[in-house]
Amino acid sequence: MLKKLFKYDFIWINKIMIIYYIILLVISILTKTVESMNQTFLLLIIDKILSSMFIGCAISVIITTFMRIWARFLVNNYKDESYLTHTLPVTKNQIFNSKILAGITSILISTLVIVGCIALIYLNANNWEFLKAMFESLVQAYSKFTAVSYIVGLIVLVILELFYIMFAGILGLVIGHRSNNHKILKSVIFGFISYMVLLVLSFVIVGITSSFTDSSLIYNGFPPVSTMKAIGLTFVIIYIIYNISHYLLAKHLFNKGVNVE
Repeated sequence: MLKKLFKYDFIWINKIMIIYYIILLVISILTKTVESMNQTFLLLIIDKILSSMFIGCAISVIITTFMRIWARFLVNNYKDESYLTHTLPVTKNQIFNSKILAGITSILISTLVIVGCIALIYLNANNWEFLKAMFESLVQAYSKFTAVSYIVGLIVLVILELFYIMFAGILGLVIGHRSNNHKILKSVIFGFISYMVLLVLSFVIVGITSSFTDSSLIYNGFPPVSTMKAIGLTFVIIYIIYNISHYLLAKHLFNKGVNVE
């Protein structure tokens, strides 16, 4: 049954996102086409306009993805649809996990679409050589394994951060809708506080952790390996703990009962 719930949640979230993806892809192709032409003053202006449109559309894709995930959780669990949702022969765990899985999958798809469009526009011979030079600098400063680990760690951190935003919003919705009035306002407040407090705490913990390493040394313009490892591992561990704790707390509160409007 979880598979069927996931299918309906995923389709509901992404039936609008497909339009955003197509628009982003079209803008990317137009931008790439203009940039590949001999640059005149007019084409330069068009290029700047298209580049700005691309950035704005990419941001819209991320924001809309979160809004669709939260809207699906809200509408399906607390609004008119909830009367059907909570009478289905499924557990609250299945309902909750379906929303989480659909949200995680949607975030990953949106991220891949944006990264793919960025590569389509900017990954030419010159930029590829620049990226290779940056990677070689990391290899010379550390080692190939450390350089690859650093890049993978950054990618993991970005993904964990996106998941954290989703979980903070869902936890805010669950807490806010346990009250009898001003549910949406309280949901936004609780979600924002949850995100900001733990974000500040993250930097405090990372600052304390990095203070135990020798960060005064600089190798070829890069911090020492010990500092890089300490900061990177600390951030990854913190965000994993945040995501798991938000998931467990939100699911626990959700299972205690839903106050349907």
